[in-house]
Amino acid sequence: MWTKTRRHATERRLRWPGTPSGRGVALLVALGCASEADAPSAEVWVDVGLPGGADGLEFVPLEPGAAIPLETFGQGGTHALLAVRASGLGNRAFVGVTITNAATGDAVNAPPGPSPRLLLCRSPDVCDLLPLLVMTGGLVPPGTDRDGLTVRVQVDVENLEGASASVERDAVLSTARL
Repeated sequence: MWTKTRRHATERRLRWPGTPSGRGVALLVALGCASEADAPSAEVWVDVGLPGGADGLEFVPLEPGAAIPLETFGQGGTHALLAVRASGLGNRAFVGVTITNAATGDAVNAPPGPSPRLLLCRSPDVCDLLPLLVMTGGLVPPGTDRDGLTVRVQVDVENLEGASASVERDAVLSTARL
């Protein structure tokens, strides 16, 4: 059985109990449980964007100062709609997002889960996670207008082998869709 161990908050490894971590991963590869999309390339990077296209499944880079749409859904809460594009990490990665109010320093985050997220790979080296919803409750006090609020978005990604990348981007929130 595979278990995930943490040495500290940003380091994750898979470990076959009783063996060094690399042997367990090598065993999976040798048994044919990994695909070419799982194998990372040499260049590791991440970018943050927005879901776009007719179906909302295309990555659109988030330009500095651009608007991040806020949306509400059936179960309530207000979410920022984001997208993540990564290279060199394979098709599975732990993805964490922090959105910080530039004026107050208040932050909300969507931490990486206990399991890696499956990324959509349309080419051998570049994979996307979209749409990615981040709850925004707590960025401003209740009743405060969020439209045009300047925020900093930080995305951190790390694959099972420990390769990682981060990106930060300043943007503004948009309530046009609410």
